Amino acid sequence: MSPGVLLLGLLLYLGLLFLVALWGESRPSFTQSPWIYALSLAVYATAWTFLGSAGRAATEGATFLPVYLGATLVLLLWPWLHGRLLALARTHRLTSWADFLHLRYGPGPLAPLAAGFLVMGLLPYLALQLKAIAQAFLFLSGEQAPLADVALLTALLLALFAILFGTRRLDPSERHPGLVLAVAFESVVKLLALLLVGALVLLSLGNPFPRAQAEPHLHPLLLPPEGLSGHLAWVSLVALSGLAFLLLPRQFHVAVVEGQDPRHLPQAAWAFPLYLLLINLPILPLALWGRLLLPGENPDLYVLALPLLAGSPPVAFLAFLGAVSAATAMVVVEGLALSILLSNHLLSPLLLRYRALGSLLLWRRLAILLVMLLAYLYFRLAGEAHALVGMGLISFVAVAQLAPAALLGLYWKGATGTGALAGFLAGVGLWAYTLFLPTLARSGFLSPLFLEGPHPLLHPKGLLGLKGLDPITHGFLVSLGVNLALTLGVSLFTRKDAPLGGRTGEVAALASLLERVLGKETAEAFLKEAEGLPGTEAAQRAEAFLSSALGPATARLLLLSVTEEAPGAHRPLLEEAARESKEVRAYAQALEAARRELAEAYERLKALDQAKDELLWAVSHELKTPLTAVRALAEILAAHPDLSEEERGRFTALLAKEAARLSRLVEEVLRYARLQTGPAPRKEPTDLKALAEEALSLTEPLARERGIRLERALTPLFTHTDRDRVLQVLLNLLTNAIRHARSRVRLELMPKGQEALFRVLDDGPGVPEEARERIFEPFQSLSGGMGLGLYLARRLAEGLGGRVYLEAGEGGAFAFTVPLEVEDADPSGG
Repeated sequence: MSPGVLLLGLLLYLGLLFLVALWGESRPSFTQSPWIYALSLAVYATAWTFLGSAGRAATEGATFLPVYLGATLVLLLWPWLHGRLLALARTHRLTSWADFLHLRYGPGPLAPLAAGFLVMGLLPYLALQLKAIAQAFLFLSGEQAPLADVALLTALLLALFAILFGTRRLDPSERHPGLVLAVAFESVVKLLALLLVGALVLLSLGNPFPRAQAEPHLHPLLLPPEGLSGHLAWVSLVALSGLAFLLLPRQFHVAVVEGQDPRHLPQAAWAFPLYLLLINLPILPLALWGRLLLPGENPDLYVLALPLLAGSPPVAFLAFLGAVSAATAMVVVEGLALSILLSNHLLSPLLLRYRALGSLLLWRRLAILLVMLLAYLYFRLAGEAHALVGMGLISFVAVAQLAPAALLGLYWKGATGTGALAGFLAGVGLWAYTLFLPTLARSGFLSPLFLEGPHPLLHPKGLLGLKGLDPITHGFLVSLGVNLALTLGVSLFTRKDAPLGGRTGEVAALASLLERVLGKETAEAFLKEAEGLPGTEAAQRAEAFLSSALGPATARLLLLSVTEEAPGAHRPLLEEAARESKEVRAYAQALEAARRELAEAYERLKALDQAKDELLWAVSHELKTPLTAVRALAEILAAHPDLSEEERGRFTALLAKEAARLSRLVEEVLRYARLQTGPAPRKEPTDLKALAEEALSLTEPLARERGIRLERALTPLFTHTDRDRVLQVLLNLLTNAIRHARSRVRLELMPKGQEALFRVLDDGPGVPEEARERIFEPFQSLSGGMGLGLYLARRLAEGLGGRVYLEAGEGGAFAFTVPLEVEDADPSGG
């Protein structure tokens, strides 16, 4: 292709990206979508993914997959893992992990060192993107110009884009809807482009796997890793990519700074892993066809070369745009995030010292340009000697050095600033010794003797005799292992840093400071948030505004001019009094809880007393009817001895029926009394299926008398429960169903989660809608009884830890659950 056509296409694409960003700026509500949020997270998929994954798969097989498996595993926990960080970010207006380190461990060298190291550690990753665009441009154009020429032009154009859409105002916590929409748009472009290349190659060239199986030298690409070193490398890459996804500055920017709506997290937890799956589908087929048909070609260029081989230059051009989109999204967002790190933690304190803070926005823009030029410089020094994926993994290991300080600080209160600093410095030193400096040595900018090490035990590729591991796995395990060990060990043996003294100030003075430094709009936003807040909380809110724009250290210094130390901020006696006051408050809260429990118990006693009165009334009323009938029938039989045998039999049957009814009423009253005062359930191993069969056999006579067919569908289940109470519930439900059924009653038993589920179904008229709410209340009957059967069933089930409820549907449908417990169950559940 003509270089002019390629350059024109590149400029037109960047122009389209510019228009998309402008459109997003004019419609910020459009970017407040969970789909836009999930696609913005896909800035994780860079030129490394688009071009480098096929190159790695062509040389090392499926080892490209762990880079995406780690991010996928993190996303499965995204709503819970990220929710805590979002809450902190909203409260304190965090813009980076370095801000969090300052917030968690207080002022000190840790946050500035982390900021500076992230800039240095991510230079290989940024250089990777410049190299990818330059390689793709020169390959398609057929030119032999140095890669650096195209890379420099690309770096300058992307720096301009980041400056235009990322640094319009000083406050970096301000949303950039145009930038977010442009990133989401590029995520769609690179996904569609790679899928189209894969589809074209498969349709034109066919399935590569049969041919690859016939080539012995390609068999290792189709097999899983072998040996301890292979499995260790695989697991290490999964862990490394998961940590990188959490800690990369650009991921923090799109996930936290630009997207603070927690409602987007659940959808992103499945949508982003789906995106990674789709974008990796064509990788292995492309790698295999590249090895088969282009043995002498650079593997990182297979995605571009195969469409040309298939006779489709337009698809190759589209692949070029896909690579450009993958690289530009990463470079723009990473460059912006790194410029914020530089300005907040390194430049702001210097500018404040020289009273030049008003030029911070200009310096932030210059920082973006500086980051791009440093990436270009690394590309010139070392980038041309390494594959794309190798350059990216070096940066991943660098970012992972934040993990102990950041993640332990997020979830472990015992982490101290001294421990975090010790671990971080050790990890950074080992990263530089095992990975960063060897790249310079292999490129000729350091003596080759460096690669041998001063001693066999200090070999950069085999510290302390660790041999047989690839450089990335070795560097990752050594640096992060020592980092984590020192962070934990030093934290356990150092005292936790004293918290910063609280500051207090007048809202008006704080607003005036914010207006002078950040502008009138920020001051108005602060006044709206600080309305009605006490002086200490207002000062904290103002510090959050200043910290997000200028960095936490500079914000603290600026507040000194308009705030004063809160009373008792550093007084040990008052701190002790505060602790005692906290204990008193806890004691008072416990007393209040006890008072509420006593009040609830009193209300329950009142309810029981009222239930007792209702029971006495109901019992006297219900017993009076059958007693009256029995008395009347007995008097008739006594007064008329000359009754015919037929009449005497009829009256005797009525007498027996009323006596049976009287017996049932007495049994229900006795069961009610036993439930109110009975002992706790006695749990024992129970065969629930056998118990259900017993309940069916006991109700068989009543069903036969009424012409009801009993059906069953019982799954064998065993649990640890009170079998007599379970049997009583089943008898109550079955008896109730037989009384209302027309022709059949069905009993089902099945597992449902951690419970056994009984269902008693009948084909009767069902429960009327107006009676469903009170069907389980005592003395509520639809069949003329006392109405205690279902109430007793419910109370017995609740005593067993289960429940009885009415299901929707035709006829009667009652469900009864019993927890599935074992004899040695954990008291906390199980």
